[in-house]
Amino acid sequence: MTSADKEYDLLVINATVLTMDNAGSVYERGAVGVRDGKLAYVGPLSAAVTAETAGLVAGETVAEAAAEAAADVIDACGMIVLPGFVNTHIHIFQSLLKGLGADHELVEWLNLSALPYGALATPAHHRIAARLACMEAIRSGCTTLAEFFYTAQDPALADAVIEGMLSTGMRSVFIRTFQDTGLDYGMPACFIEPAGAAMSAVADLRRRYPVAEYPMLDIWTGPDVTWSTTRAGYAEMLEYCLGEGVNYSMHILETTVDNEMCQREHGCDIVDMLEGLGFLTERMLAVHCVNLTDRDIRRFADYGVSVSHNPAPNLYLGSGIAPIAEAVKAGVNVSLGTDGAASNNTTNMLETMKLAALGQKGRLRRASALSAAETCAFATTGGARALHKQEQIGTLETGKRADFIVFNPDVLTSTPVHDPLAAVVYASEPRNIEHSVIDGRVVLRDGRFVNGLDEREVVEETKKAVRELMAMR
Repeated sequence: MTSADKEYDLLVINATVLTMDNAGSVYERGAVGVRDGKLAYVGPLSAAVTAETAGLVAGETVAEAAAEAAADVIDACGMIVLPGFVNTHIHIFQSLLKGLGADHELVEWLNLSALPYGALATPAHHRIAARLACMEAIRSGCTTLAEFFYTAQDPALADAVIEGMLSTGMRSVFIRTFQDTGLDYGMPACFIEPAGAAMSAVADLRRRYPVAEYPMLDIWTGPDVTWSTTRAGYAEMLEYCLGEGVNYSMHILETTVDNEMCQREHGCDIVDMLEGLGFLTERMLAVHCVNLTDRDIRRFADYGVSVSHNPAPNLYLGSGIAPIAEAVKAGVNVSLGTDGAASNNTTNMLETMKLAALGQKGRLRRASALSAAETCAFATTGGARALHKQEQIGTLETGKRADFIVFNPDVLTSTPVHDPLAAVVYASEPRNIEHSVIDGRVVLRDGRFVNGLDEREVVEETKKAVRELMAMR
């Protein structure tokens, strides 16, 4: 029997399968079958390997039968299978800037690290940063990454990031943002451009990377931050997005600067202004949201705005802790992001989940403020919905794309396991990620990168790139 004749391209057996579906289905001795990049089977092992599908005969082991049913078999005995994590906010080039500007607040930190070096980084720097960020993300269970790109002074930079992301097999969203003001706040002049020119650049990217040819990539846009966007810029971007069906994201209310600037320039808070412009829609992904008011939260829920909660950088920069428990209660869709590594120092989704849960418990002084199940949902179903991919990913259900991870609990950090979700959220580290599958393709096997990804090579290339970048300033 050839590979083409077999029922599955890949079959994962003997695992505890956490589907994260609406019913919370769990299969204690389950299996996941993949065919043509999709989930062809999710359920009990007993139904995945039968006499009809695998030629099982008396005395034949399950592993032998599975080998007859699938071209590739992963025996995940004692392990946990769950959907791959969705990181809804990162700045890829910042992976070269870990630790720069440490112990400074947002605006000071920006002017010490992200802005000056972002103005200097070349396409080669962006390409290697993309490989580094994506591979680090894969190690922590991430299978979808949304890059919030604001260093658009050279069109070649966007292509370099996209090329670097796709080379790792990562399912990718590229958010090409813009700034049309901001010199007074330290925004480099090379970043500033008219909104119309930015939307032309977005349209060009969407023409050159059509979904039909690049199914692993989406192109979005958005304003960068409140203090680098004019009212006219918001309006022009919104007209383009609503007319062309383009999704958008923005940093908002990470600090009090947003409302202070908006009050000074427009006589109202930022969410009031955006509501007046018609900017609050289901197409909007709001990032950070540390200073959301109860009224802001209600409006986000009413308009269908999703939130990307980035707990690590908000703590690192002393910005605060977003009111996520209140947002969930109000019905806002919440996802998780790591933000750029310059304000986080990692691209670790496992760490992000733990900080998200613990932050709400500590802020509200209530252990039940956010559960492990809710937090894991932020990283899976919430992320899929925030990126408008809930029909493709986020849960393990037949027909969806095969994006999933195999979590090995047999490391010191997570042993013993009494509750699989608690282990994943509260007692995990990248060493737990044994296998990672993206669009049906194994990219991490037995804890090692495969399909041409070389971790040592990327580390050495990164060190060289950083030496070059630091010498440019």
